[in-house]
Amino acid sequence: MTVNKGKRIISDILLIIVLIIFPHMGLLPMYAFAILLLLLIGGYLKLYQEGFSDIGFRFRDISFRSFWLGGSIGLGFAMLMYWLVGPLLAWLGFTPANVSDFYYIRHNFAQLLILLAIASFLVIPFEEIVYRGFIFTRLKAMAAGSKYSFAISGLITSIIFTLYHYQEGIGAMISIFLGAIFVIWLYKQFKGNLWYLIFFHIVYDIFMLTAIYLGYM
Repeated sequence: MTVNKGKRIISDILLIIVLIIFPHMGLLPMYAFAILLLLLIGGYLKLYQEGFSDIGFRFRDISFRSFWLGGSIGLGFAMLMYWLVGPLLAWLGFTPANVSDFYYIRHNFAQLLILLAIASFLVIPFEEIVYRGFIFTRLKAMAAGSKYSFAISGLITSIIFTLYHYQEGIGAMISIFLGAIFVIWLYKQFKGNLWYLIFFHIVYDIFMLTAIYLGYM
């Protein structure tokens, strides 16, 4: 299949805009928009005779190593952000993360488990497939030919991912940007295997959501 590069760039950009904006429109609950947008990505890739494997998501890549190593790094990073970076940002005068959307899980173990299940099995894989998978891969393709293509596309992806969480406030956005840059570095270290990033993200969120449940955030 011959692909017109200019048309592909335009269609990529349009889909990226949809992926960023649609979740914030409030039209569907998070589990529903995640499924819908993953189907949209799958259909879009199929138009170009591609699949999820072309953006780094392959079930054959899942392994015990990706689970324990990705998860361990995620736990260490969560502890660093919670006990060092968060307090430092507060000391510098930045408002703590606005996590009021998650207050309903405070001291409600059943709601915590439900949210962790939805996040772990759907929302987090969705975010990694969308941002470090589709968006990063397509931006990197747009920057092909430049020796800085990885750095440029990684930086832009991290900025977009940070802006996607604008509702959490400036302090949280700084932390999220630092995390996004670190995850792009992990992506390179693990040769584009998204499972390391998914398990990193899952354990990180388990730590933070548990802190909310216990009333510490």
